[in-house]
Amino acid sequence: MTPSPIRLLFALITLSLGTTTAENQKNLPRSPCAITLSPDQNTLYLAERTSGSIATVDTQKLTLTRRTKINGQATGIVMYGDNLLVTSSHNSGELLEIEPISGKILHRIKVGQGARAPVVDQQRNRAYVCNYFMHSISIVDLITHKEIKRIPVLRLPTSSSLSADGQTLYAANLIPEGASNTTRTAAKISVIDAIAGKVTKHIELPNGSNALRDTTLSPDGKYLYVTHSLARFLVPTTQLDRGWINTSGLTIIDTQSNSIYATVLLDDISRGAPGSWGVDLSADQSSIYVAHSGTHEISIIDATALMKKIAAAKNRKDLEYDLSIMSDIRHRIKLPGNSPQAITTFKGGVIAAQYYSDDLTYLDFTQGRKIPAIHTINMNPSMQISQEREGEIFFNDATHCFQQWLSCNACHPDEARVDGLNWDLLNDGIGNPKNVKSLLYAHFTPPTTITGCRANAYVSVRAGVRHSQFAVVAESKYEALDAYLKSLKPEPSPYLIDGQLSPSAKRGERIFKSPRKGACRNCHSGEYLTDMKKHDMKNAGPADRTSTWDTPGLHEVWRTAPYLHDGRSATIKDVITTENHGNAAKKLTAEEIADLVEYVLSL
Repeated sequence: MTPSPIRLLFALITLSLGTTTAENQKNLPRSPCAITLSPDQNTLYLAERTSGSIATVDTQKLTLTRRTKINGQATGIVMYGDNLLVTSSHNSGELLEIEPISGKILHRIKVGQGARAPVVDQQRNRAYVCNYFMHSISIVDLITHKEIKRIPVLRLPTSSSLSADGQTLYAANLIPEGASNTTRTAAKISVIDAIAGKVTKHIELPNGSNALRDTTLSPDGKYLYVTHSLARFLVPTTQLDRGWINTSGLTIIDTQSNSIYATVLLDDISRGAPGSWGVDLSADQSSIYVAHSGTHEISIIDATALMKKIAAAKNRKDLEYDLSIMSDIRHRIKLPGNSPQAITTFKGGVIAAQYYSDDLTYLDFTQGRKIPAIHTINMNPSMQISQEREGEIFFNDATHCFQQWLSCNACHPDEARVDGLNWDLLNDGIGNPKNVKSLLYAHFTPPTTITGCRANAYVSVRAGVRHSQFAVVAESKYEALDAYLKSLKPEPSPYLIDGQLSPSAKRGERIFKSPRKGACRNCHSGEYLTDMKKHDMKNAGPADRTSTWDTPGLHEVWRTAPYLHDGRSATIKDVITTENHGNAAKKLTAEEIADLVEYVLSL
């Protein structure tokens, strides 16, 4: 196809306005993660995460007009009147109000750690912010510029949508919570009375649902659309065909009853659509757009035809396994960039921000096109990719996998941490599922896997690609994966107070280190809080062939529930009390147990 004049223009634009000399020299990735449009759609604003910047794009001239640098990572963006509201990682979570023409920061409002995905109630002058690491939603008064309430939700809230009347907020929690040694576990949507500031209901998605990435309400407000993965964790990982291990779901929630209307699969029979992320609907509700970050595609779904298929189903629960539902009603559009995540409808089409290629791609359906014209704006033409970044890209890319069913983040959706599920991998036999471990510090704490059956993480990385993704790749890819995983750094615990242990945690630290009380340091020692040895814990379950496990490190343990080899303990307190781990429950008082838990969760 001959490139359009507009597309050629995009390719020639030098987009360096507003950058500092240091930024130009480094050419570091910017990682666009969120989009908002001005009310007249003449201007687009883009939150660029890793560079901590806000990009402004003139949608009439299709040019970048400025970049505004902020402190910390830019994690979300939304319009508030004529100004911007931007969430930032600075100061452990801030909401910034920015005047977009000058780039001046008008107000800084302290919110929670991991702040992201702001939404705004224009009528009531309120904003709602997902505090990812604190499992809560902040309510912010935009007149007084203060956080007025914090609402506890479930686990790692990552996206939210507000009803048009401002009455109801829907928050998507990334992964399941609770013990994982069960036959049913799934992430949930928290339904919040936005005016009262309290959760009224949790809607559990289909079994195995995790990696809830985005939500959007239909223009008429009748349905909430949620993108997520559907893990088939009840079967051994012997094959990938027909979504045996992992599928991608779109759940439609009826907002009148706040119950699931249907969950449909976004995959095809012999080709997965993993990493399903941004979702939006056309203004006339005729099309549903879904970004697939793992395969670098956008799905264009005929919404009317989909609802007809759902209505015709004899049993809607069966649709959770129907890989044919998208046949004849959806186009999968391959994008020229890498990892479309945030999307928004725009002028009869859709714009996608591509996280790893630092560009914007516009699918243009104007002029009656059935197949869109594809226009790409390169937002960082001189970007240099380090080996660590190359490994991160590979970690989240499913195109090398057999039939593109999954990438590494299928089991590690929280930035290479955990998914809250048990999996029956074949590295230690069959029929004995184990809880997913975080990959933080895996290369520095051999052996790996809960049974310690791999000598080190270098072996595990290569075995994981071969035996879980049924792929063989160049050694340079494995080396990049190694570099990425070794570069991971722990997030400071949200249990810390101004970066320091609380009084309770300080008492718990003494118990942890006491040879007579906690005696925890006997095994959880050294820089990584593990002796890197295996111990017989005498806690084998019905399917286990052993009770000897590798000692896990405790850094970020607040982030990696559930606990123990089979995820039987939902909380650290359960580990100490119900499981009497280290014989601690028999030696400590209730107050001492509470202090010890506080310390461990502060690591």
